[in-house]
Amino acid sequence: MAERKTDEQKLQELQKKMEQLKEQEKAIKARANAKDKKVNDRRLIKNGELAEMYLQSEKIAPADFEKLLSRLVQIEQVKSIIGGGSNGNI
Repeated sequence: MAERKTDEQKLQELQKKMEQLKEQEKAIKARANAKDKKVNDRRLIKNGELAEMYLQSEKIAPADFEKLLSRLVQIEQVKSIIGGGSNGNI
């Protein structure tokens, strides 16, 4: 005949399962965050690549490039394009 588990044993098993589920949840969230970071990094790299190509800024120092972009976004025509392109459709 199988031995019945006590309430204490049942509680310990449930707590162990909860800990395992929390670890699984943590791992899933970490994978999702890593995936999101990878997508974001690729987007940033591609946008930087395009900016360098079209602005011919390969030899410009980062601080100067920042100044260039800062001035560029102040142009009204550029403002209207990037303001309307916030949803990804320029």
